[in-house]
Amino acid sequence: MKILITGANGLIAQKIIKQLSKKDNHQIIVTSQKPFPLGSGIESFTVNLIYADINKIVDKIKPDTIIHCAAMASPVACEVDRFSCKKINIEVTSRIASSCRDYGSHLVFLSTDLVFDGKKGDYVENDSVSPICYYGESKLEAENIISGFNIGAAIVRTSLVYGYETKISRPNIVLKVVDYLKKEKQYRVPVDQIRTPTFAEDLASALISITENKLDGIFHIAGSEKISVYELAVMTAKAFDLNESLLIPVSTKELSEPAPRPLNTTLNIDKAVSMLSFKPTPLKDAINTIKEQYS
Repeated sequence: MKILITGANGLIAQKIIKQLSKKDNHQIIVTSQKPFPLGSGIESFTVNLIYADINKIVDKIKPDTIIHCAAMASPVACEVDRFSCKKINIEVTSRIASSCRDYGSHLVFLSTDLVFDGKKGDYVENDSVSPICYYGESKLEAENIISGFNIGAAIVRTSLVYGYETKISRPNIVLKVVDYLKKEKQYRVPVDQIRTPTFAEDLASALISITENKLDGIFHIAGSEKISVYELAVMTAKAFDLNESLLIPVSTKELSEPAPRPLNTTLNIDKAVSMLSFKPTPLKDAINTIKEQYS
């Protein structure tokens, strides 16, 4: 199977590439905005997808599947720079979906739990969506565009992805906690945001399963444990033997971030467990794995 992966400098794409590289039956091609070191046998394109001729790329590669990981994924950055967010999260996705329609490629699109307003929690795939931040809005619009093309695509919503690679485009909550506390700096963490944190290795494995089976529809891929961001930060500090008193519990309102944050966007993963035999790694085990990778 020929698989094109966008956003190769991001954590999720790197985990997918590593797992796929261990298989003999796939040809891997990746795109990244900046040159990125990859293993042997992996073809790479350095392109800015906003300005690239995506049809030309897809026509040249003729992938069986495109796993679209490239995105502006910081809610704060999306809120502050809506123009760039729209370009990459909505317009690029639309052009990729159009190319999948024209060239018959399967599309796997990475979305977010922030398409929900956080008033209910334990969201299933067909629950009503109502994002309260622009990042969530951009991902929802991309979802709707993909669905409108009717190309048999898979839309994968996930939650607070964490993990370790030596070089990634943006940090995640676990690495932020380690960085702040190793520098003996205080870190303010919300106690009222409840999520289902997702180990990057687990997400990559699920995305590969969806790809290999060319599944379509919406899937919620996340951890099984519902936990506050603060509690996750404390678990991380304890695992890394760092000073947890430097973690300052605050409310979302007290954080005063530019992007509004929903309070409970926990995802129900029963569909993934049933259809994909998805079995998320326990948080404690995942954080200990990251500790080993980190050292």
